[in-house]
Amino acid sequence: MVNTREKQYLQQTYGELIEAKEQLTQLLKRAKEEGISALSEMSGDIRLNFDSVLDNLDTFSMIEMKNREIDQMNIKVQSADLQLQKVKRLLETPYFGKVSVDFLDSEPEEDFYIGIHNFANEVGENRIYDWRSPIAELFYNNMIGPSSYQANQVRIEVEILKRRQFLIERDNLIRFFDTSIAIQDDVLLAALEQNSTKQMQDITSTIQKEQNTIIRDTATHSILVNGVAGSGKTSTIMQRIAYLLYSLRQEITSEDILILSPNNKFIQYISDVLPSLGEKNPRNQTIVQFAQQFLEEAIEDEATYFSRVSSETVNEQTTVLRSKEFITFLKNKSQTMRLDELPLKDIVKKGKVIISKERIKECYQKTPSEASLIERIQATKKLLAEYWEIRLLRQAKNEETQNQILSLSEEQQTAYFGGLISDDSEKSIVAYGHKLLKRTYRKITKSIQQIDWLDKEEFFLRLYKQFKNETYYTNQSEYTLDEAIIMLYIQNCFIEKLDLPKTRFVLVDEVQDYTPAQIQLLIELFPSSQFTLVGDENQSIFNSSISFSAIVEAFEEYKKPIYTYHLLNSYRSSGAITKVFKKLSLQSAEEMEIVPVRPNGEEPQVYEWTNEQTFPQLIQERISHVEGKLTIITKTIDEANHLTKLLKKALAEKKIEVYPISLSKGLEFDHVFLYDVSESNYHSDRDKRILYTAVSRAMQTLSLGYSKELTEFLK
Repeated sequence: MVNTREKQYLQQTYGELIEAKEQLTQLLKRAKEEGISALSEMSGDIRLNFDSVLDNLDTFSMIEMKNREIDQMNIKVQSADLQLQKVKRLLETPYFGKVSVDFLDSEPEEDFYIGIHNFANEVGENRIYDWRSPIAELFYNNMIGPSSYQANQVRIEVEILKRRQFLIERDNLIRFFDTSIAIQDDVLLAALEQNSTKQMQDITSTIQKEQNTIIRDTATHSILVNGVAGSGKTSTIMQRIAYLLYSLRQEITSEDILILSPNNKFIQYISDVLPSLGEKNPRNQTIVQFAQQFLEEAIEDEATYFSRVSSETVNEQTTVLRSKEFITFLKNKSQTMRLDELPLKDIVKKGKVIISKERIKECYQKTPSEASLIERIQATKKLLAEYWEIRLLRQAKNEETQNQILSLSEEQQTAYFGGLISDDSEKSIVAYGHKLLKRTYRKITKSIQQIDWLDKEEFFLRLYKQFKNETYYTNQSEYTLDEAIIMLYIQNCFIEKLDLPKTRFVLVDEVQDYTPAQIQLLIELFPSSQFTLVGDENQSIFNSSISFSAIVEAFEEYKKPIYTYHLLNSYRSSGAITKVFKKLSLQSAEEMEIVPVRPNGEEPQVYEWTNEQTFPQLIQERISHVEGKLTIITKTIDEANHLTKLLKKALAEKKIEVYPISLSKGLEFDHVFLYDVSESNYHSDRDKRILYTAVSRAMQTLSLGYSKELTEFLK
């Protein structure tokens, strides 16, 4: 009987969705036809008459009125198109859950069906509620009995009578399940099984209570999420963005949000998540891309960066650049810097000094001595710009410049001024001369504005030497990311605040791979932004890393409150695979007890190969035992490059893919083969974290290959 009622509700709702789709399609078609017709009529209606001031006003008024009509028409079309896209998405899966609620009054209980979008039928009845709506919070609370939710800043007490989850494909009700504990039900597991390994899919139906708390937390200024492998950290961060865009839609757009992703592969991986929910993707960059946009000099590319941070050792200079102590020194130094410590330089053109550093020093000394260094440098820039403008005007008035203007050919006049000189009065010729001089010396003006009269690289070297009492050496033609971060910090704290777009929320994934210097820079650059930082301390596999306690400490130093959440349920891997990486965790069971959610599945298989010639045969054997593609994960980029050559045939046939662990972090794959998990390759604590990370990429099957002796970590 219950099954019949649910089928009837689905059929009715689906029919109304079909009707809505047809109506919206027709509306858009008519709007397009009427729009073309209306534009044609408008062009005939408007009579351009500029005979008098009154006629001008009438004409402008008519044009403005028609522009408003066009704007209203466009808004109507855009709104209908947006609604049509939502309806089309709902037609794929109308809804995934239902919560039955008693509002503790005399009214009967109400059922609320939850989907990725809101949908009301033609008579205004809400058939589906958006998963981000206030009432949907009751569905994600994973409980039966007394509960509450907040709407319009009012807490509403209710009783949850029933919580039901559905598996639906279009208008076909496959099955449903009543539960209060979502992580154990078969609907969740079935939904997890449908996850794609190529891109993150919509997982609104699988959000769990602990994830939902993070997603909907708008009261806490900044949050830090420490989640075990496969706990849904990335999906939580994406759903949080979608929720913020929905709940704060009157205040923010996707342009107010910045995502910092671990690598380009990851950016592609999550690229379809928000569009699948009807939201635009925010700015999404790697930390290398983020830094590069503010520097004219080149920064190392992603491959070079990952190769460097994946190496076993790190030199002392880089350790200093990454350290909190060096950043603290720079911050304090920016408040006490003296003029004689500034590396000023002449502004030159073709080897000739145009503005000497002595002149620049004079301008600096005119600025208020009680002001901060950055304020004095900005004031110096302003005084230099004024001085330069006076020089150009003075030169424009001299006889030589005026004679030069008068002797220009018609071709030159057109090239320099966009037309011929029509007025040869002295005032006009001076104006033309000023324009020509500004064009001729535009690089000088640019040098003043960009503060090129301050040698920024020399500034970097001096500050390093003052801190370390050693000379900084570099042989590279481009900055490392660590050098770039310090250059940006110096720029922002000593010279000129970086010009950043308005950013309300900053979301950082794989935060454990950031250095203290990078975290400090982000806090400096986004003092008013709210941060969401997610990561897993067990996955600190690079030689650049920061502890979660150090992150909290950094935020507290800036008086920015931050709250830490823990995600301990692992949803990605089978139970058998989860047990393997659970044993590899460097944290004690009391600190981070990893809870497997999926069924146990196939036990991981261990394979030994005697020599390199037999390895391709072993891979072919594994390919024949799995459905789909086999993903081989290596410890290093060099190993990945080596296997790419060795397994050329299987790669050409698209039966396998090869990734170093540095590029597979954050991703997940159905069938994984770990290359060379030998004792000689995995023996240190860092190796153990790399192994934890690599094992946890696997969802269904895991194969472990080694030569000579298996690592002690897996015995």
